Amino acid sequence: MKHAVISLTALILCVLFVTAGCTAAPKQESSAPVSAASSVTQPAPATVDEPVAETVPASPDSAIADEGNITYNELEIKKNLSEIESKLDRLIDDQHFMGSVYTKVGNDFDYIKAKGFANQGAHVENSIYRSGYVGSLTKLFTATAVMKLAEEKVLSLDDTLDRYFSSCIYGKDVTIRQLLTMTSGIPNYLTREPVRGSAVTLNSDLRDKISADGADENNKSTILSWILSRQLQKDKVGRFDFSDSNYYLLGEIIGAAADEPYETYLTEEIFKPIYMNKTGFDPEYVTARPYESRQETAALLYEAVGYSSVGAVSCVSDILRFLDALVGGQLVGSESLTEMLSDGGFGYGFGVFVSGDRISVADEIDAYKLKLSFTADKKQIFAAMSNYSESDPAQLHRSFRDYLVKYRNH
Repeated sequence: MKHAVISLTALILCVLFVTAGCTAAPKQESSAPVSAASSVTQPAPATVDEPVAETVPASPDSAIADEGNITYNELEIKKNLSEIESKLDRLIDDQHFMGSVYTKVGNDFDYIKAKGFANQGAHVENSIYRSGYVGSLTKLFTATAVMKLAEEKVLSLDDTLDRYFSSCIYGKDVTIRQLLTMTSGIPNYLTREPVRGSAVTLNSDLRDKISADGADENNKSTILSWILSRQLQKDKVGRFDFSDSNYYLLGEIIGAAADEPYETYLTEEIFKPIYMNKTGFDPEYVTARPYESRQETAALLYEAVGYSSVGAVSCVSDILRFLDALVGGQLVGSESLTEMLSDGGFGYGFGVFVSGDRISVADEIDAYKLKLSFTADKKQIFAAMSNYSESDPAQLHRSFRDYLVKYRNH
């Protein structure tokens, strides 16, 4: 637990460092520590979008990437801190980005910025402490819970689904490991268009069966019944195919193995121990209200629709805490962590994309967008969230990376 909370002194130094041009953290929220904002205890970072192999379909994070394993000249960065910060400020302004951003390069550069409003009507400013939906970052939370239970011998990654879903027509053919690696061939209950930036929507088969005011269990039962009754896509079994259904099923497996609801297990075993106090699955955790909500994507925010695949709410501050704890060995052991964050052969680990030393997640849920990129050596982190559909954290990340390339080692 000692790595989960940054010392007050380190936090103050960090905030003082980025104060010039930084509107991120309102005074009333300054008591919430930012674990990964400290360059001393930071978790693994990265700053690259993933490569797209011919066999890898479009996904939330399938941008063309440069090569991984980029290192930076930290001495040059240290000499040019003011210039770098000013340039990053301009990039945010030029892209009219609304949301919060944290980036870290090496041991001497941490940058925090927030723009726009968490509640436009009430004139409440955005900050790294304002929470919104984080989409597929939920999958990394879910994968962590699975590995914790595997370490405790409560489940095995080689378990087949018939152990948990007696009526599943493909129960004997799919393992937990295949769910984690997206190689099961199970059709997706969400629709993700191949064009980057297009909205994620609920599968058309389910749209008339899900209700905004329907009970949590009713919506979940409807989605589970749909997923478990599909025929496997035989041409995709054993190959990477991004399907949110895989991680939806993992939520039920976690609940069965832990003998308590999925949400309760994650809250008690992951979020609370490392003081992720603004992270959860209840809409009440949302403190960054969307600038607008789109009718075609609104169903993603209904109870139990996102669940263990895309349903978590968090903030940049808590995400940094999570990275610190995950990479620091507080949540799972080193062998589990290596397996989670390694390329399984398709540019994907467990809930994350992997490109060289870069590990990343990006997604869009209604008006909420997220980009997280980090390297396991704790040298580079980029985390950005937006509550404005016209903002693009992934594009902002590419712009930051393209500018910082002048400081890379050759």
